[in-house]
Amino acid sequence: MVVVIADAGPLIALAKIKRLHLLEDLFSEILITQAVADECLNVQSNDAVLIKQALDVGWLKCVANPLFQHALSRSLGLGEQSCIEYALQSDSNTLLILDDALARKHALRKQLLIVGSAAVLFTAQRKALIIDAETVIAELNQVGYRISNAVVSQLKKTY
Repeated sequence: MVVVIADAGPLIALAKIKRLHLLEDLFSEILITQAVADECLNVQSNDAVLIKQALDVGWLKCVANPLFQHALSRSLGLGEQSCIEYALQSDSNTLLILDDALARKHALRKQLLIVGSAAVLFTAQRKALIIDAETVIAELNQVGYRISNAVVSQLKKTY
């Protein structure tokens, strides 16, 4: 079984455009560390309310921050560090949902499996959960969550 661990950025971004439910539809259960939960919930906003509801319903589950045992860049935020560390300590196969370029680089160096928000959206399109991933990516861009055209072009070839 694959354990899915999400960073705050993708959760907040999808919640901002009212598409957080796609994560539940694709994965059924996603773990977040306490650091990620704190980052997501530390402001009063509609996206924080949606993330809190997902936690209350139970498909989004908060786990304690792991004790740090691996050397990770101090340039990473605590949420990103805790996601990567949790994955490294997991006995199961893990999938990290990460968008931050530096965090992705560090996760890949540690040979962790990662996907970003755009890949999640193309997967949702392939499974007929949304009509057009590019339209949803445009919505993300409109709320200030940037996904590059190069990433979209690459994913179009893959999916």
